[in-house]
Amino acid sequence: MRIEEHLEGVALDSTLLDKLYDGFRIRQQNFGNTIYFHSPGFKHYQVDDFKVSSAPKFVDVSITGRHCELMCDHCASKILWHMIPATSPEELIRVGQELKAKGIEGILISGGSNKDGVVELNPFLKAMRYLKEELGMLVTCHVGLVDRELAEGLREAGVDAVLLDIIGDDRTIAEVYKMPHKSVKDYEMSLKNLKDFGHSIVPHVIIGLHYGKILGEYRAIDMVSDFEPSALVLVVVMPYYGKAKFQLLPPPKAEESAMVILHARKKLPSTHVVIGCARPAGEERVKLDIYALHAGVNGITFPAEGVFSYAKSMGLEPVVSQNCCSTVFMPQ
Repeated sequence: MRIEEHLEGVALDSTLLDKLYDGFRIRQQNFGNTIYFHSPGFKHYQVDDFKVSSAPKFVDVSITGRHCELMCDHCASKILWHMIPATSPEELIRVGQELKAKGIEGILISGGSNKDGVVELNPFLKAMRYLKEELGMLVTCHVGLVDRELAEGLREAGVDAVLLDIIGDDRTIAEVYKMPHKSVKDYEMSLKNLKDFGHSIVPHVIIGLHYGKILGEYRAIDMVSDFEPSALVLVVVMPYYGKAKFQLLPPPKAEESAMVILHARKKLPSTHVVIGCARPAGEERVKLDIYALHAGVNGITFPAEGVFSYAKSMGLEPVVSQNCCSTVFMPQ
């Protein structure tokens, strides 16, 4: 198999590809040749060899609209801008009813964090239960830090999965997330609280979160592996989302990110490991996606140009899903 067959002009590190083969072997042993390509409905996405023509089935909702008290450097609330606002429980129910009438089957509920890194979901728990039980929707939540009360409330609401970003270095928490009063232990406790209440947890690790540097990612993955997650989502920091000083900094190279992906595959050999929607565009995105395939990921969201065809040339068997990649462990 030669890269030129599908991605002419993209220069890959052959030595790195050899290292990544360990990850590919692990995924084959545990998952066979199935590879998922996700295209959730919050935006239209199309490249030459990949597109979804049918109506969206899964969308994102923010309970705070575009507002975020925390305003971390890496995002500055911009990730909320593409979400449908529903800033009261009543509005969430109404939005859910409208979406269901349009054929939407799944919803991710998130929002901006307060100064303690918490997405204040407690007032919305009954509305979330309504979406789940009365409308029959697949309901996931992307949360911040989680105490036992919220973990129990999410369990009573019947959510299908809980997503949360895991940070593996106190400096990143203090400097990027502006929470010097929090530590890695708080993220570990959030995982424990969710696990204690029987949740399907889908941690996210943001590669390059510390101003484009690889800092706490390996520790974050090691910590996640102690809690038997249902899946792990890996994304790469996108500086053009953040504040001005952050936008000037380059993200990590695809080769650096590939080694983090390989570490995740080795630490979680029987867990679905997927590449989420957030990652830089251009040639680095193409390289990252190709390296990710070689490292043995189970899925890629919005694959770069040529990656879908390249996966088939590797002997993989693509399955296209309109669900959020965090549901990869569920029937697609």
